[in-house]
Formats: sequence, C-alpha cells, structure tokens
Amino acid sequence: MNKFRQLRKAKNISQSTLAERLGVSQTAVSQWETNKNYPDVNTIKELAEIYAVTTDYLLNVDSKRLKKDGEIVVYNSVPPGIEWANIQDKYGYEELGSKYTDTGKEFVGFRITSNDYNPIFLPNDILIIEVRNNCDSGDYALVQSHYNNAEVKRIFYKSNGILAQPVSYQDGEGEFFVTNSRDRLTILGVVREVRRTIKEDN
Repeated sequence: MNKFRQLRKAKNISQSTLAERLGVSQTAVSQWETNKNYPDVNTIKELAEIYAVTTDYLLNVDSKRLKKDGEIVVYNSVPPGIEWANIQDKYGYEELGSKYTDTGKEFVGFRITSNDYNPIFLPNDILIIEVRNNCDSGDYALVQSHYNNAEVKRIFYKSNGILAQPVSYQDGEGEFFVTNSRDRLTILGVVREVRRTIKEDN
C-alpha cells in the first residue's frame, strides 16, 4: 500500500479532512496516494507532524546513507511533472568528480534499466546528465513527452520542429514534434558521460 495512504488510514483521517487541514484539494491527496504526484517540501513537513513520522521516512531517505559532497543522485526513472528532489525511484549515488563539480552546473544520474538503448547504452549504465532545458542538434538527451516517464533520445532540430530519435535508431524511426504544437517535447538534460561497469568472467 502507498505510504501516504497507509499513514492516513492508520490515523483514521479522511482524504477530505486531510486536504482541508493542509489547504490543498482532495484530488491532490488522492494523487499522492496513487503515485501520480508528490507533495511539496512544506507539505511533507506538515504531513510528518500530522503522522508523527520523520520527513526522511516520507521521502524514503536512508538516514544512514545521505548524499555526500561531490555526489549526485542516480534515478531509475523520472516521472512527469515531479521535481528532481521529490522523485522516489532512486538507485543510489554516484561520485561526480571535479571535472563536473567545478563547472557550477547541476547534474543528476540516470540508470539504464532496459535493453531498449542497445548497443549505445547497456543495462546498468549510469548516464551523467547535465540538467538543462535545451541541447545541441545530435545530442543524446533525457526527454519527456505525452506525460510519460523520461527516456533518452537523440535530438535533431529541424526548421519546423524537433525530431526525437530512439537511441537504437532504425531508418525512418523517430517522433517529430512541431514547433509551438500542444504535443510538446520537454528536454530535462543532456548526456555528458556514460559510466559502465564491466563484469569480468571468472
């Protein structure tokens, strides 16, 4: 059962009562409890007080293993409409290195969890992503469209829009997003490095 729903039920509070207490809509509470959205930081603090738990517990943070300086969070998936800090599906942490930390730019990690990106990216590869809302033509970028989880695509700018090609490109494949269309492509960041662990045969 969803953690927010479980805690609310344990306190015997209705969704409407909780929504009123927090100053949010009942729809918002319902979305938290069905993993469609996530409360903001201030609401997390209020919920922690109401449910008598820590904010770390609500955020699924292991207090024994907090992020160290020079590390970035690595995500298994990136749902639409949720800020980086509120994403729950975290794989762990990755040492960034001075090559990136000295730039003053923001970076996150994205773990490849499927074979969909072969042969360019392999399962368990960690992609170092520079967080930005644009990229150069030909870049591999982490993008979202159609309210789906983020995917890595190769981006090409055309005169009237953007072509987003699958990483495992086949001739004729790709999705075209017309400039100023309602059907938008959102660029979340650009792949700057691939880190791969090679397993040695015994």
